[in-house]
Amino acid sequence: MENMQAAVFLGEKLLELQTRKIPEIKDGSILIRVESCAICGSDLRIFKHGNERVIPPRIIGHEVAGEIIEIGSGVSSQYKIGDRVSVGADVPCGNCTFCLSGRANCCDVNLAIGYQFDGGFSQYMLLDPLVVSGGPLQKFETNIDFDTAALSEPLACCLNGYEVGLIKPNSTVVVFGAGPIGIMLVTLGLSYFEAARIIVIDPNKERLELAKTFGANHILNPNETDVIASVLELTNGMGANMIFTACPDVGTHEQAIAMVAKRGVINLFGGLPKSCRPIQFYSNQLHYREAYLTGSHGSTPKQHQLAVKLITDKKINISSLISHRFKLDQINEAFAQAASGQSMKVIIKPNA
Repeated sequence: MENMQAAVFLGEKLLELQTRKIPEIKDGSILIRVESCAICGSDLRIFKHGNERVIPPRIIGHEVAGEIIEIGSGVSSQYKIGDRVSVGADVPCGNCTFCLSGRANCCDVNLAIGYQFDGGFSQYMLLDPLVVSGGPLQKFETNIDFDTAALSEPLACCLNGYEVGLIKPNSTVVVFGAGPIGIMLVTLGLSYFEAARIIVIDPNKERLELAKTFGANHILNPNETDVIASVLELTNGMGANMIFTACPDVGTHEQAIAMVAKRGVINLFGGLPKSCRPIQFYSNQLHYREAYLTGSHGSTPKQHQLAVKLITDKKINISSLISHRFKLDQINEAFAQAASGQSMKVIIKPNA
């Protein structure tokens, strides 16, 4: 078979199913058959508003799992045809200061799958030599399925968020947002980073209840309570040690600053639309508490490797976050579902 189907981003709110040639293998590259590609919030933003890093036509999608079907010359012998692999997003250029220090997510070139490189909303996907030689590419065992393996990429982003936040055991953690990322932050905090308790804030009652099933100790609905006062009450006036804003709402950024503990850390995890107003806060809330305001973006290949291991070793169970699966020719329906707020992780099955 020489041709494949691919969902191609052509511009704002334009995704088109096209017939394309299967990419030809080249030295140092790997061709995979894509079995699963999850829709990320950033995919939705690209679809709605475009992105200066994504020049149409481009195949987007960066939460990918598939099977190796062809290997170019010069590729390490660790990879073999038939290997199951998870592919992340951020790709090291290999030359800048950040890549050389292991921080590929801060790369000056800012390369990524589904941005400069074609992504996973396609039956087949060619992995560039940069991805193969030092990027987010990890083999995984048959004890996990492709759908769950595709979630290694967002899980790695959550690992990065906790590491940037200098999380300490027995911390009180607040998570704004009970979407897929928020739930991953909950389960990571409790199962891996030894948080004492996690408070989740979201206006969606169904998502709050789901957060409880993943171990959230307290849930707060901002439509029903003063979340700042509630967090301070739950912490005996001390505030939270670690706070994530895992939602695109500038108001949560301001609320986070108002409830942070002394020496606590606020991680502005979720990006905001360019049309959003600037954040407004009383700087003394950080100054006198010696609190930290930071952000995190993407993940490194090392964090992606750890995410795959945590899933493979059953240390983290996130498979139940998958709420919907669609075939590739249902890509527009899938994007509408993912944007509806009535789903969690939506998976595209290009070869189903």
